[in-house]
Amino acid sequence: MSVFKLFGRRRVGKEMRVRSRSESAHAVRPSTVRIDFLAPEPERLIASLAAFKLEGFEYLTRVLADIDDLDEQAHVAELAQELYERHVQLREAYESAAGRSFADTSIGQFEARALWGRLQPALWQEAVLAAYLVDGIAVDFSKALGRGLRLRGGLRQTFGDRPEAKHAVAVLAAESERIPWMSDRLALWGRRVVGDSLLWCRSLMVLSDPVLRALRDTSLHRDEEVQQVISQIEAVHGDLIAAHTARMESLGLTA
Repeated sequence: MSVFKLFGRRRVGKEMRVRSRSESAHAVRPSTVRIDFLAPEPERLIASLAAFKLEGFEYLTRVLADIDDLDEQAHVAELAQELYERHVQLREAYESAAGRSFADTSIGQFEARALWGRLQPALWQEAVLAAYLVDGIAVDFSKALGRGLRLRGGLRQTFGDRPEAKHAVAVLAAESERIPWMSDRLALWGRRVVGDSLLWCRSLMVLSDPVLRALRDTSLHRDEEVQQVISQIEAVHGDLIAAHTARMESLGLTA
């Protein structure tokens, strides 16, 4: 039996409703911009995502002991459990594609640990919001980066998997109602996580030195080819931020 089942069944309470993406003022339409030509080898991308999910799982489990309400603790435990299940799926996909154990590779581990390590929450509610929002950005970006990759054994669908909104929404809605200042605090935190998430996204791409230099120093001259790549990356980043804003609004937070 999973350790998370020890928290027991949640009591049935007030229904928490998430505003649909189409109801948001920042509703996101599928982008036509493609960046899959910047993708690493499929095995590397899968391993990086597996490391990301594992670090996210550990990030959430560290705050479980800080949650007093058993219903909310169960919601957060289930959110963590779903991240771990995605990790297992990706780990198995990597091992099938690469022909070796995930434990024998360090691909993506430093970058994932650095990302989650920079997002040090002062409150456990911030950790829940970070796990939900950062994972959303990661899934959206990996879908754009992995688009068109030739994968074996049904690996394609793993790119779009992510924990359901209901667990994060139930907890964050309850806490925002219970604590008057919580929404404002979470809104600030939600804006805080974007920059670090986009840096992690950049680490997944295979970029030439001229493009890397142009991304680091906007004052450098860019030839036409470099500018085209930069424009495509910026367009996808714009899509990521729009989707992030929609998620924030669906939680009742100002992005």
